[in-house]
Amino acid sequence: MLRSKTMRWTVLATVFALAECNVYDESMLLPGEGYAGAPPSASEFGVGWWSGKDPDTACFSARRPSAADRPSGTANGDVGPLVFAIRAMRLGSRNLAGELDPKAWQDIGFDLDGICTTSPTCPTTGEAAVSCKPVSATIPADGSYCRDNNFGNLEYLISTNADIQARFKLNDPSFNCSLCEGAYNILFRLTGYNGEPNDSSVRIDIYPSPGLDTLKPVDCSAESWDESACWTQEDRWQVQRDYVPSGTSADNMGDSTLYDPSAFVRDGYVVATLPANTLFWFPGNRGVALAFPLKVQGGVVTGKMVKQPGGTWEIQDGIIAGRLKSTDAIEAFQMLGLCKDDPLFAGAQLYASTFADVLSSGDTAPEATCDAISVGIAFSASLARFGSLAEVAPLVPCESSDAGAGDEPTAPADAGDEPDAAVQDKD
Repeated sequence: MLRSKTMRWTVLATVFALAECNVYDESMLLPGEGYAGAPPSASEFGVGWWSGKDPDTACFSARRPSAADRPSGTANGDVGPLVFAIRAMRLGSRNLAGELDPKAWQDIGFDLDGICTTSPTCPTTGEAAVSCKPVSATIPADGSYCRDNNFGNLEYLISTNADIQARFKLNDPSFNCSLCEGAYNILFRLTGYNGEPNDSSVRIDIYPSPGLDTLKPVDCSAESWDESACWTQEDRWQVQRDYVPSGTSADNMGDSTLYDPSAFVRDGYVVATLPANTLFWFPGNRGVALAFPLKVQGGVVTGKMVKQPGGTWEIQDGIIAGRLKSTDAIEAFQMLGLCKDDPLFAGAQLYASTFADVLSSGDTAPEATCDAISVGIAFSASLARFGSLAEVAPLVPCESSDAGAGDEPTAPADAGDEPDAAVQDKD
């Protein structure tokens, strides 16, 4: 989430310097401070009906929901298409009060590897259990209830760098203000939903959006802004054409090439899985912050379906989670303009491996070296409307600094992946 070439180089230099100095230290590990064999008092940010106590360790785990959790025998019915746009996100550095918090990332996401590694809510005795072999000498810790979210941990480290924040506003407020003004978004279309707390089969289509035709008059120069000036349900969102190979725009939007035909709703929470190599990115560069391209493996999106008075729907307590390959993190830096012949490229490679805490395959193999970074992002979404289809220039990883690298990115190179590549009904 950067704004210019100069901004990118400064941010990357700081991150790589942290990596070269062994980013992790004992003060960041937060070894078990208590025991939480019982579930938390409320279902939030990765904890829900899918969660439970580990039979071996008695630790309560915010495990990842899967197709095995699908309800059966649900009622028929269809409330019609529901289209949502993301209203706000928490990336890992801020708590619910909006304050910088070194533990904020710990309360977002799922237990992606099924292993509780020095979680603050579980007892720590003997050698720490891991799902893969850490790259560095220090073992990356899980968050509370065994959550895996080392991407959020990294986001906090960057957000607390005074130099970066003073000049570049690389933080949750800047990103959320960009969403507020309509600089970009990701839209979700839910079809085939019966409107009840349980529905065994719904379809989710996902549409990256380069934003509204005209940005809303929101002042993003400060950490707070007038939320009444943000986008409303009446605004129309552009949709990146690459994801809609057929069909018209606006109220007759065609299906997306990024979709899950076998999503479901259980106890009010919708659960959708994402195909391999899903590029979860907000296209465009009109916002205060520019999103980092996240190509996720084992991706899952969940959210609580809430019907408001008057028939309005919202998605609350949303979570986007998955695994970011270290190699894909390197390619993401190239998409942002960091080329292989740049002096910082070696630092990028070191960073990507240092923060790896899971296997990209999702397997548990303590002797295999970790090759992916766990991701957990919280979000909320409101009803929205489609607008026109928009052409977006491809974003291609750069190879050489003298080949035009460093231009502002506008779209992912592999947007949409393969047409009609449906999400399979599996983890």
